[in-house]
Amino acid sequence: MVYNCFIKCQVCGSITRIRLQVGWQNEHPVVVTCGKCGTSLSGHVKIGQSTPSLKFDFDNADIINKADNADYMVECSGEFPTIKQRETNSVDEIMITPFIRAMNYMKDEDSYELFGETVSQINATAVKWKDYKRILNLFQNKSEYLVQEIKKEFKGEYFQCRDESEILRAVHMIEVHGFYSPLKKEILDNLSFSSAILKLDSTQMKKLINFLNTHDGYHLDEMQALIYKIYGEFMDVYQALIPALLLQYCKDGAFDFESEGSTTSTFDTVKQFYLDVYEALGNLLIIPVALNNVNYRADIEKLASVEKNAVSLEDFIGLTKATRYHFCLKNEIFTDFLGVIVNPKLRNAIGHNDVEYNTASQLITYIPNPKDRTKKKTEYLLEFENEAIHMFQGILAISEYIYRLHELELIFDGKIPVTAQMSVNKSKKIGRNEPCPCGSGKKYKYCHGKNL
Repeated sequence: MVYNCFIKCQVCGSITRIRLQVGWQNEHPVVVTCGKCGTSLSGHVKIGQSTPSLKFDFDNADIINKADNADYMVECSGEFPTIKQRETNSVDEIMITPFIRAMNYMKDEDSYELFGETVSQINATAVKWKDYKRILNLFQNKSEYLVQEIKKEFKGEYFQCRDESEILRAVHMIEVHGFYSPLKKEILDNLSFSSAILKLDSTQMKKLINFLNTHDGYHLDEMQALIYKIYGEFMDVYQALIPALLLQYCKDGAFDFESEGSTTSTFDTVKQFYLDVYEALGNLLIIPVALNNVNYRADIEKLASVEKNAVSLEDFIGLTKATRYHFCLKNEIFTDFLGVIVNPKLRNAIGHNDVEYNTASQLITYIPNPKDRTKKKTEYLLEFENEAIHMFQGILAISEYIYRLHELELIFDGKIPVTAQMSVNKSKKIGRNEPCPCGSGKKYKYCHGKNL
């Protein structure tokens, strides 16, 4: 469904027609630029889903009654990329909606449904985030109230929290339900992949855990705290990133970034998140790199031959973030699984303020080499946001690795994890397509009901 709204810029008085594609969200940010004076006209729209209604609220613009002579027109959507702002005399009255265009771009017939589920799940995480965040904070602080709060959130016999392993598992369910399920389903689709970490050479894994826990900034608890911080930042900006997230469900090259962009964000909206996930991932990379060392070279200290001056984990710690990313090897499983897309030259350009952003075209222009300021590169806002999302998804994968390392710590300390016992209520059969009661996030038929 498409609605029209007309706004008048408080600076220059020009009128913009906003053509809103209603999606699944009850509200989302709206960011457009005045085509005449360049003023940012940002705000929110609240959408009544059960009872149709709309309420726009803008900074620097007044909502007016329908205008026959709007100066500019811009599509708007909280879920899909949209055609960028144009003068009304260059716009055909009959246009394909963002929804229809997106449907034509999808990889396959299931992609649209999967994207819708993803948006709904992230919105559900946002609703629960206050409670989730409280549990994560209590876990970090080893609070005596942790078990009490876990049992409020996760009811049932599968979260009894009888020992450290069950508490660890219960807290991990926040990541499973809140982030993995919508954003890194590969973790849940192949649980044997991450659990294989438990089967790596125990002597080397003990060395790895000891190495991490004796280096400032790399202790498992410190790295987990860093990830929790990034979770909070993601929840602050996730609505701005949803149109860029759609790219993962569409065919490569489907979008024309020159003409299609986002009306939920600007460069400044997501810049800090981009910088923070880049830095965080650069620190966290030591874990998949070390796991590759054990898996392929039988020694945590033996790096792949990527940098001639880096042969050990100590050397790796001394590398710049940009150089560390050279170790994201596609032919070694624990880094390939991250699926990161990273642009160190753009990140460095942002750090040196060698970046310009055009709000109308949504084009980012940057100087990749400060020693040669005559050469510039460009990428569009949606591409920039897509990189940020992929880096965040890489962090999710590393969080799963850390969970497995915490399990190993308990095993090495003689605190053998207690396997959750599944007692099926015979009077209430579990449907094969229902979520497995163990909390894995997988369907019952793919988990504990697989061989039944």
